[in-house]
Amino acid sequence: MENVKKHIKEQQFNNIYLICGEEEYLKRNIKKNLSEAIVSADDNMNRSYYEGKNINFKEVIDLCETMPFFSDRRLVLFENTGCFEKACDELLEYLPELTTSTYLVFVEEKVDKRSKLFKLVKSNGYVCECNHLNNDSLMKWILTRIGKENKKITRDTMNYIINSLGNDLEKISCEIEKLLCYTLNKDVIEIADVDAVCIPEITGKIFEMIDAMGNKNKEKALELYYDLLSQKEPPMRILFMLSRQFNIMLQVKELSDKRMSKKEIEEKLNMKGFVISKIQGQLKNFTHKSIREALEKAIELEEAIKNGNMNEKVAVELLLTEFSC
Repeated sequence: MENVKKHIKEQQFNNIYLICGEEEYLKRNIKKNLSEAIVSADDNMNRSYYEGKNINFKEVIDLCETMPFFSDRRLVLFENTGCFEKACDELLEYLPELTTSTYLVFVEEKVDKRSKLFKLVKSNGYVCECNHLNNDSLMKWILTRIGKENKKITRDTMNYIINSLGNDLEKISCEIEKLLCYTLNKDVIEIADVDAVCIPEITGKIFEMIDAMGNKNKEKALELYYDLLSQKEPPMRILFMLSRQFNIMLQVKELSDKRMSKKEIEEKLNMKGFVISKIQGQLKNFTHKSIREALEKAIELEEAIKNGNMNEKVAVELLLTEFSC
């Protein structure tokens, strides 16, 4: 990403770009900034856009061969073509012959890094992977965004935002905008402000509930549960998320006991490093036995609900109470 910023700043561009990855917010912003730097947004004569998997690449190639109109550059922007998941022989043959005045920008949801087209673009252009940011990068992003409004925020508050909202920049960006409006007459954004206006992600609440259970704080665990109910979260979904989290904790515990590194656990479970770190922090208040018992109890309660033997709201209360005492 930093290289793309450098290309824009220096006005020195590759002729082919591939923007991919799971972080939609970053992909959208890089697409906008890069494409408008190559050819201005109002230059409709030299900007073309193609979307979807049914593109006529013969037509595209003919366009690419056309000299730009009163400009040094022609931009062709593609979105979600699927070309990096399957064979795309027309592009594969043409790209090495691409004229220097034409610039191609691909924005793809999914790519196969083993494909010939991906390897060609990586060798002859630039691949920009936009993945979810780690905790430190998220904090830096939040700090920069809030700093632009001449406001301050503590590290604890930023941690609280990330734990409450998750690591999706789209959601964090929307909630930061709400925070900035809410704290219009304040210099410092505090945890109380976050609680007042931000909508927490259920995953963050589940983490907090399990933390409360580990700390034997029944009142806090139930308070968090009732908060989720007030936000119209179904009890069965909450029970499922608790079961899922206990299952992940069990796996992390067993792998940690085998003295696997955080990086090895991350790769084994296909999870982000900062999530593994948070779970390992939770494990300090749980034994292997207590995690397994909580998981078995959650499965037992789910079965009782499905068989009509227990009310779902009461079942979750029972789980939280039993393992918070």
